[in-house]
Amino acid sequence: MANPVLSRAGFADAHAAANETPMTLAGTISKTAMLMVLCAFAAGGVWATSSTIGPSIGTALTIAAVAGFALAIGTTFMPRWAPITAPLYALVEGVLLGGVTLLINARYAGLPLMALGLTILAGGTMLGLYATRVVRVTQRMRAIVTGAIVAIVLYYVVAMVLGFFHVQMPLLQGSGWLSIGFSLLVCGVATMSFLLDFDMVERAVNNRAPHYFEWYGAFGILVTFIWLYFEVLRLLMELSGRRR
Repeated sequence: MANPVLSRAGFADAHAAANETPMTLAGTISKTAMLMVLCAFAAGGVWATSSTIGPSIGTALTIAAVAGFALAIGTTFMPRWAPITAPLYALVEGVLLGGVTLLINARYAGLPLMALGLTILAGGTMLGLYATRVVRVTQRMRAIVTGAIVAIVLYYVVAMVLGFFHVQMPLLQGSGWLSIGFSLLVCGVATMSFLLDFDMVERAVNNRAPHYFEWYGAFGILVTFIWLYFEVLRLLMELSGRRR
């Protein structure tokens, strides 16, 4: 899932009221860690109970996907809900992530763990580059990355709609070099999206955005993390398919 969450102009420009506690960077970091832990806890729960879930895992994943989408939309358009919806989103997406990972690991043993490691490495690298100002987020970069995210989202939406009519979009199926190239491109955009997340959080902190935006910022970073994880996992599956 692409992350247009933090691209909303209102996020960076919001200001806390005179009697309202503003958000802080430390608060956003702690809440990001909390959401990550909740997501990992839910994913681990799926693995721990996999023997009892059995055939119902497909239904559970469908419910989790729909619920996660609804919570993401609600949080995006109603940031004040983030203190409640962001933790719920983390738990629901943890179920989805755990279930999908469980199914894929049964066919490609060890691949999900590799994808997780690469995702953590990518996020940590982007954080280091941003914190040290080796990479600076400019207005041009924001426009390019945001445009790429929107284009990817639209492509996925069209693919999903056409899928209901059994029409497959190119670049999303098989393990051809074009599909692999597209996956590499999407992984690159998702990785760059971390920079936009960090930039928007910093700008919001500097503008003394309301305290609840700590949860909203943490939510956006989690969305990017999960998106990149799934994209890296898909890329590794495509590369494994070529070796078979």
